[in-house]
Amino acid sequence: MSDHSAFWENPISIDLDTGERLVLRSPQDALYALVSDWPVNGGVHQQRAIDFCRAWLAGRMPAETVRQAFILAALEAGVAINDDDEDGSEAAVNPPV
Repeated sequence: MSDHSAFWENPISIDLDTGERLVLRSPQDALYALVSDWPVNGGVHQQRAIDFCRAWLAGRMPAETVRQAFILAALEAGVAINDDDEDGSEAAVNPPV
């Protein structure tokens, strides 16, 4: 049912409050960031993205669906993200103010 590929076609870079930039290449990377490095805990989209990452690990969720859930969680938490395009350029995704 799931594509269960190890990596996303396009990675996502996030900027943490510490100034550190993480490059996430898979749902497994996203799960680690959501659980270990997330600045705001308890968000609806954060929990949904965590659930989607775990479903991917179990082979029940497509990786690209997890990627979209992660982007929503980042927007919810105000985490600065760069959604890397296929041609190698980065399209900044700015959270709402």
